[in-house]
Amino acid sequence: MNFPYYREFYPTAMMQIGANDSAILKDTCFGGTESTHWLIALQEEKIELPEDYCHWKVVVYTADADGAFNWEMPYYTSSLFDTLESAIELAQRYQQCGSNDQLCTMEQNTKIS
Repeated sequence: MNFPYYREFYPTAMMQIGANDSAILKDTCFGGTESTHWLIALQEEKIELPEDYCHWKVVVYTADADGAFNWEMPYYTSSLFDTLESAIELAQRYQQCGSNDQLCTMEQNTKIS
């Protein structure tokens, strides 16, 4: 595994990066990588209260064709969600944007680059 939270990490989609997104990525720290695909995943984070309480976030990585990615360098990380359903909904929105070659133009103010 190439991710330290493998028990709490659930890939939901892997898709080829389109030409528009590739052109935008070239001008970022991701431009020099061998990445050709987006990997969209859900990550659970437990917050220690009197009992473990789970929150979820959506993470987007650039990956190669085999799905290898650098877990220390996500393209995007969402804020935490209280429910898995909310995180799944956002992951599906990102999948749709990736399919339309518009993932780089969505949420530009919150991406990590």
